[in-house]
Amino acid sequence: MRPRLSPQRAAIVLVTAAAGLFLMPSLLSPLFAARSDPAYPRLSDNTAASARLEVRKLLHGHVDGLFAVPSTGQVIAAAGGTLWKFSADGLLLDTLDEPAHMHVSGIAFGPEGYVDWVFTGEHERRAYAPAVDGSGLSRKELEAELDRAQVVAFGRDDAHAWAWLWTEGRAWKLRIDPYREQVDTWCRQRSHSDEALGWHATCLEDYAPQAEALVEVEPESFSRSYGDLPPRLRVAGFDRRKYHLEEGVSGQLLHATVGTVLKGMGVPGGGPGRYWFGDAHVQLDVGGETVKFKAFVPRVDGDYEFLRNMRWWEPARAMPGASPWFSVHMRGYMEHPGERELLEYYRDDIGLYVVRPRGTGEAPAAQRQLPAWQPRFEGEPTRYDPVTATVEFADGRRVERWLRPPPPRLAIDTVPQVVVEPVQPDLYALPRAMTVTWGSPGDPEERADLRVDLDHPQVRELLSAPAAGPRELVLRVPDLYAPTSRMQVLLREAGRERPLPGARLEVLRRPAFRPYYQGTPSRHDQLRANVAAAAGGDDTALDEFLRQAAALAQDPERADDFTPAVTAAYAELVNASNVAGNTASSSRLVRHYLAQVHPHASAHPDPSVGYNIGVIASQTLAFAIRQPTERDLVDAVMATLIGPDFDPAAQTNATLAYNLACLYALEGDTGRMLQAVVAARRLGKPASQFIADADFQGYREDPRFRQALGEGG
Repeated sequence: MRPRLSPQRAAIVLVTAAAGLFLMPSLLSPLFAARSDPAYPRLSDNTAASARLEVRKLLHGHVDGLFAVPSTGQVIAAAGGTLWKFSADGLLLDTLDEPAHMHVSGIAFGPEGYVDWVFTGEHERRAYAPAVDGSGLSRKELEAELDRAQVVAFGRDDAHAWAWLWTEGRAWKLRIDPYREQVDTWCRQRSHSDEALGWHATCLEDYAPQAEALVEVEPESFSRSYGDLPPRLRVAGFDRRKYHLEEGVSGQLLHATVGTVLKGMGVPGGGPGRYWFGDAHVQLDVGGETVKFKAFVPRVDGDYEFLRNMRWWEPARAMPGASPWFSVHMRGYMEHPGERELLEYYRDDIGLYVVRPRGTGEAPAAQRQLPAWQPRFEGEPTRYDPVTATVEFADGRRVERWLRPPPPRLAIDTVPQVVVEPVQPDLYALPRAMTVTWGSPGDPEERADLRVDLDHPQVRELLSAPAAGPRELVLRVPDLYAPTSRMQVLLREAGRERPLPGARLEVLRRPAFRPYYQGTPSRHDQLRANVAAAAGGDDTALDEFLRQAAALAQDPERADDFTPAVTAAYAELVNASNVAGNTASSSRLVRHYLAQVHPHASAHPDPSVGYNIGVIASQTLAFAIRQPTERDLVDAVMATLIGPDFDPAAQTNATLAYNLACLYALEGDTGRMLQAVVAARRLGKPASQFIADADFQGYREDPRFRQALGEGG
């Protein structure tokens, strides 16, 4: 006789059996690997095409919004904190870190200036034109003024109101205080991008702009399997890859036990979902052509839910003739058990795609000048900013490239981070130059531009030679703030690296100081390091010192603190150059000081600044008064550092008084020469030094000169 199970053991057996039933498809799911089918390539393969069309991935990562610019025929994608500018067919034209104060109109209207890159391509913030007072305009006159602008936005504070107006690259404020109560600083109807981007949206009550300069492209259903519209795709097959338990194993067991009991008692509600994820064999109909590829989507009750992680975008609704786009995104915020694991099956597919004419932007194989190559950047981390490049070709064309994406930011809650970066096809044209940029355009203390000149026979010869494998043109920058002599340009091929000796590097713009991070030397320490190296004859350190000195002297927030140290450094370096006989460096230092520093330093109240200025003047006279080519420098020093009100009797710098006496002696100005001699003797200069100096040869027997020397002996 078979023993009977107790109710408790029977429940355990039931639960175990249910668990096995629910887990079986999940455990077997690795057996359903993606099958290879050349007619249906995976989206991440980036090869899907028909006779006349191709599907190409443009961006990897999540897309926050898509916009059309009808005036330029361009598409703007907002993704990963960056604005991406494409042609209507998806050729990457430019990128920009999303500026602060971005408005849904397409312009960042900030308190001190505006950024209109969307329309003009200008990266830098520009100052507003003079404001216009429109307070006296009638409503009809005001609307006529607004209608004349291409872009209009509004703002107000506790007392005033204004309109920002923009036309053809020029922006200004129009004061409209009488209409302050009619200005709304958040009036936009909610759109797809509102939550992700949070751009400003403003309006004036009962006023409608004639046309939008930037038009948001709202996403649509990828399959369009609703309403009276025919679906734009068909599914010809499905490769099962992952059985998904929406609430995890515990949720499934709870539903199978407690949920079943509650449902039998009449409690409404449904259980968690159990369905397959896999590759749908998609036949996408566009423009009379059918493009085939595999898309990773859920299959639920015999239906394919593209809505879960795919969207369709139609810029052509605002720009007739533009190519259609679509995107693949994460299913949600990974709030359900198992979704993070599921993400790994389609992570490579996440991004923005375009369906465009085949071969767009690519040279036919017969017209390719070089074997395929890609530019790369290797070197010191660049914080949270990408490294980008504008590649100039010998035929005059240009392309924008990302050489290195930014590192992933820290994950927020449980949402995995997918770094946004462009998918960039190989290049086949001969490069003439690259302008490489790192750092945020909005932060001049981190922004740098480096030009790599590649227009050289050796470079052309190496790039044109037959290739043994994929090629990379590598810019190696171990130190972002080092001189170009420590950087390298290399050609990497089949694991081998060769230098390109003909490549020339030039820093177009770079911060004068390393930005402050933990462990970074202070600005004072960085300045002193260059002063010490420059005093030892390092010309590169001298270049860096001059940039740093000008930056500090012209910085309103730092000039007061740093001017004494900066002027002392000039005095030290001019003296060191004179001692070394390097009068070219002495001249360069003084000329730079006069042009870049003295206008900002001359009024500084610290007594040491006045003393340092005297040393600079004295050391200049020491080398310049005997060189005819430096006559203009002598005149400039006398006019600015000495000045018409100079009083020798009040001077405390013996060397300055002595060098002035030499200058006046050479110029034949006996009166001033004698005053300077008296001052120099008072401050300790010996009479023997004057007698031995050839500058005073014509005065040695002059009784007045002898009398001036005789005072004190």
